[in-house]
Amino acid sequence: MSFLLKFQQSIQHHNLFSTKDQLLLAVSGGVDSVVLTDLCFKAGYQFTIAHCNFQLRAEESEADEIFVRSLGEKYQVEVRVRRFDTEQYAAEHKLSIQEAARVLRYDWFEELINEKLLAAQPVFLHPDSFSVLTAHHADDNNETLLMNFFRGTGLHGLTAIPVSYGHIKRPLLSFTKQELLAYAEEHELKFREDSSNSSSKYTRNFFRNEIIPAISKVYPQVKENLTDNINRFKEIERLYHFSTQLLIKKLCRVKGNEIHIPVKQLMQYNNRALIYEIIHPYGFSEKQVDELQKLAASESGKFIDSPVLHFRIVKNRHWFIITP
Repeated sequence: MSFLLKFQQSIQHHNLFSTKDQLLLAVSGGVDSVVLTDLCFKAGYQFTIAHCNFQLRAEESEADEIFVRSLGEKYQVEVRVRRFDTEQYAAEHKLSIQEAARVLRYDWFEELINEKLLAAQPVFLHPDSFSVLTAHHADDNNETLLMNFFRGTGLHGLTAIPVSYGHIKRPLLSFTKQELLAYAEEHELKFREDSSNSSSKYTRNFFRNEIIPAISKVYPQVKENLTDNINRFKEIERLYHFSTQLLIKKLCRVKGNEIHIPVKQLMQYNNRALIYEIIHPYGFSEKQVDELQKLAASESGKFIDSPVLHFRIVKNRHWFIITP
């Protein structure tokens, strides 16, 4: 089966978009996004190229922008470019360079989608007709899983990068970096090499350049195993949400604008995850699970407040009451 056909089948399997949709391709100029552009062109999709110049690598950043503009000429499509003062933004918002670039990138993509929606008026087009495509691949997914595991993000973090999230679609997520490089070589695609990828000072590069190669010396199949685990964690998360929702429906009783929960029944489950899933929608944090467990043994009238939303959990005899 050809790579192009597998690409098209993956898009159909995940119901990401169709040939009628308008696509915005996030193109850095690296091999991943160049392959994505070539595949979308050969598959007959309508797309615009969007390039972020973060101005972090001086002449290299300028050369990347020039190269991406040349892709627009090659494929005869529009190229949109936004230049960012990433270092200043990171300093002003007290973010790492990586996080600042991520925020700037996705905020701009949202602007472009809204702009296209407005330009489509008065003809009605459903918002889902517009998608932003990023070139994240299986190796990125594996790195994200490990980063999230060590960061302590919980079950959801172990599902790594979603293939679809709002307008953002990631049609290369099931393909490895090696497959993308092989495709580029076979089709003689030119692309830019980001010199910063060889530096391990950034977290993702550290996992890519140091951690995974070290693990692979002990477990040669580490990349395949991580990909399999991501798929397992996704299945587990679906089952987890199904089960917790059944329990929440069983325990929580809606009375006007309040939620009443029997203290004894909830505590009998002896499950922090269940408590968290009940209180989280009202702005309570995971750390407040301990406070709620202490509240169970308190006298009536004691309460804890949500730190971010206007909700309070009150102990009233044998009940917890979540109330505005």
